[in-house]
Amino acid sequence: MRIAFYLNLQGAGHCRRFEAIARHFPADCELAVVGMDNCPPITDIGRAVRKVAVPGFAPACENAFLQQQTAFDYHGLAVNHGGNSAFTLAMVSFLSEWQPDLLVVDVGLEASILARMCGIPTVYSRQHGRRWDKGHTLAYDWACGLLAPFAAPMEQTDCPQWVREKTFYSGGFCRFSGHGQSFLSKTLDGPQDYAQDKPNVLVMTGFGGTNITGSAIAQSAASNPQWRWHLLGDYPNLSNIVVHGIVEDVWPYLYHADLVIANAGHNSTMEIAAAGTASVCIPAERYFDEQICKAQVLARLKLSVVVDRWPDADKWLGIWQQAQALKADWSGLQDEDAPQRAAQYLVETARKCRG
Repeated sequence: MRIAFYLNLQGAGHCRRFEAIARHFPADCELAVVGMDNCPPITDIGRAVRKVAVPGFAPACENAFLQQQTAFDYHGLAVNHGGNSAFTLAMVSFLSEWQPDLLVVDVGLEASILARMCGIPTVYSRQHGRRWDKGHTLAYDWACGLLAPFAAPMEQTDCPQWVREKTFYSGGFCRFSGHGQSFLSKTLDGPQDYAQDKPNVLVMTGFGGTNITGSAIAQSAASNPQWRWHLLGDYPNLSNIVVHGIVEDVWPYLYHADLVIANAGHNSTMEIAAAGTASVCIPAERYFDEQICKAQVLARLKLSVVVDRWPDADKWLGIWQQAQALKADWSGLQDEDAPQRAAQYLVETARKCRG
């Protein structure tokens, strides 16, 4: 059996999701990962994985008539004098040569539609966002299955019924799922720079781009010295804040924080859920309002305090009180068995496709 994954390389969440699922595939299942412009930077999962890079799309052309043929309804499928042909040629060459039994698309409607045209069955891994346009609807319709890496209660209220019925909800997961209940995590010492005499506030930004600025964090920290402020991410040193930079293992920082402030990326959300830490969610700009829609779900389920921008410095005490009073209940929304369920679903689908 051969299963290939097409991984969107904005941020790190798509790669971490593959790593969590791939560990549960049977030993005789061959795996490949495909990324646009670069090979997906996946870590060692203890088994062979073929890595493939395909060229990216060319920019949209300036021809007004051709621009009208594209529109937002077909995101990524620009008419640009053949500028996307290198991507198409590379994808078709890989699919023709490797002949996967199933292509899992996480995410990229262009790859899913192209694979179907090549006769390769697909499973589309869904994300939150207003993704009911013609392009996504076609990709969802042509896929032989849809995978949601979250629990059904976290579905958007505007999701069409036929999409719900076609979706396998694995439950939420991340690389730390299950850590919060383990003995080791409960005895794990906090980071050396964490305060013992005051609460620790952690600001965490991922790799997909953020609207959280260092100057805004510094102003809030200066006005709220009753907490020790910490920052994970690619920022310069800031006054009143302990800047830890890019950290490989964020678990101790998450687990021992008293409040986490982050954007609404799926991976970040699931990591906060695993730690069970009180949180504040500030959705960043993404295609299809992905993080705005995710934040609306978090607010509806009372899982996080949601604000649309970084709050003024004098607002933080009230937000702290809101977050601590929320006592978010993530039970049933993520668990350590979810990656195994996702893998089983994909293997079963691939077997059906093989006949």
